Amino acid sequence: MNKPRVLMVTRIPFWRMGAGERTRVLALVWLLGAHCRLSLLYLGPLSDSERQLLTRLRVQAEIHAIAGAAPGVQDAAVERARFQQLCTELTFDACIFQRLSVHALREHLPEGVTAVLDTHDLESQAAESRRQQGVPVHTHLSWEQELALFSHYQRVLLIQAEDHARVQAALGERALLTPHPVQFAALPVQPARRRLGLVGSDWSANLHGLDWFADEVWPRLVDRVDGIEMHLFGWLSDRWRPEFTGFQRHGFVADFKQAWGAIDVAINPVRWGAGLKIKSVEALGHGLPLVSTREGTRGLPEDGSRALLRCDEPASFADACTRLLENGQARADMAAAAHAYARQHFSPQACFEPLLRWLQQQARA
Repeated sequence: MNKPRVLMVTRIPFWRMGAGERTRVLALVWLLGAHCRLSLLYLGPLSDSERQLLTRLRVQAEIHAIAGAAPGVQDAAVERARFQQLCTELTFDACIFQRLSVHALREHLPEGVTAVLDTHDLESQAAESRRQQGVPVHTHLSWEQELALFSHYQRVLLIQAEDHARVQAALGERALLTPHPVQFAALPVQPARRRLGLVGSDWSANLHGLDWFADEVWPRLVDRVDGIEMHLFGWLSDRWRPEFTGFQRHGFVADFKQAWGAIDVAINPVRWGAGLKIKSVEALGHGLPLVSTREGTRGLPEDGSRALLRCDEPASFADACTRLLENGQARADMAAAAHAYARQHFSPQACFEPLLRWLQQQARA
């Protein structure tokens, strides 16, 4: 069977790890590279060292970039010319546009090539969530406007079930659910330790949520749990409140197993946002009990009550952390349930099979 010929267009430097969005794009690139003839257009410059890193990450794709572009500077005319050049030189069955930020290139896609939008999250939903928490809003895109943009694509990828159901109600089969896959060995439970942990980028919602945890939840924990520790991994540990000395900071750690292995109970205190929270999925995938706000678990299947605890009030959040840290058996039971839950709902096959099957249909057509 002929492999589908797929072009992916992105501004996301997914090879520079440290953010959930990048982790998910890399997972998608791995899948497409294994099952498709993949070409990748990065709308920016690529150094030799970055190309070498892409090779070390086992990215199976023909890599294209914009030579001579200034890092971080967007030039619509240059991007359009490079995209059109590539579409003239090569033939594709489908083109995947990463986020609405590259939508301007959609109109220059040749006829006969199927257009796919990978949304990551609903921008209008993220804006509304910010407003509800009193956080500044950076986009004025309404749901109706966002849906109108989606209508320009033959398939729209959504990474969590609630968003998928909403778009599917309007666009039918054009909406495809493609969550973030995880496939990790379960980490061993260490009952003698009392370590809470958060792995996250310096995304503003993570910083905002950590403020809430430090101010409202942590004071309820330090006097109740002997030997409790709080560990921060990722870019947020470098940026968040440098003057706060109560948490142990590790910065960005390239080895995910090293970061997650230093944690006994994962937390996600995010209060606003949209889409699927990659750090929640990856905590469960490593077999860690998860205590999270409802926003931090938004889009996760509801049958996860044995695998995670959803708490929006400081007292209940502190109670959940206390019980799991002090009760080794409860922690072990929830850890086993977390790993089983992740295997059931977030295996690579469960997450990406619908997309791959549809791409193969496009190639046959």
